[in-house]
Amino acid sequence: MRKAAIYQFSLPIEAGIVLKQQRLKTRDGFLIHLQENDAQGWGEISPLPAFSVETLEMARQSLQTGLHNWCQGATVKTCHIPSVAFGLSYALAKLKAELPEITHYPKAPLCTGDVDALILQLNGVSSEKVAKVKVGLYEWVRDGMVVNLLLDAIPLLRLRLDANRSWNQSQAAAFAKYIKPANRKRLLNKRRSRYCLGQKCART
Repeated sequence: MRKAAIYQFSLPIEAGIVLKQQRLKTRDGFLIHLQENDAQGWGEISPLPAFSVETLEMARQSLQTGLHNWCQGATVKTCHIPSVAFGLSYALAKLKAELPEITHYPKAPLCTGDVDALILQLNGVSSEKVAKVKVGLYEWVRDGMVVNLLLDAIPLLRLRLDANRSWNQSQAAAFAKYIKPANRKRLLNKRRSRYCLGQKCART
């Protein structure tokens, strides 16, 4: 027998996050709980305003339809709403025990520009030293100074830059001018890159 439940949540963000000049004060979405006999699986559906093509209401409607059909015994078909497709596929994978129980995913600490604090965080890291830096909230020259400072202070460090898509191509190119050529090769690019910094690309 199959059962499904949807739980809506809204979590306040104390400091707020600015995404594409829009301040996000809450993180809203749904948790889904699937049950089939003794097996169960949880999933999360959280469209991100200014980034996701779907709204929360669109996700809700698609989710309700998909879960209703699943409870009636239907196979979940490919969903064209990204957040719903992710949440459903994850919940089903947990339900079918297709995901490992024990995993290890190295984390990249978020650096705010405090070199000493970052060094302390990375001291216990035995693998590659990688950190993440938020850029795009201030002037390009300020962001460039922070990136150069970190890379110069920690020789083995590699940085992942995150501008939350707040830059266009010309703005990304302007930022690149403030990065030392020797440091550009130590900037990690995400899989779906959009703009290039020297010979390396970084999604903005």
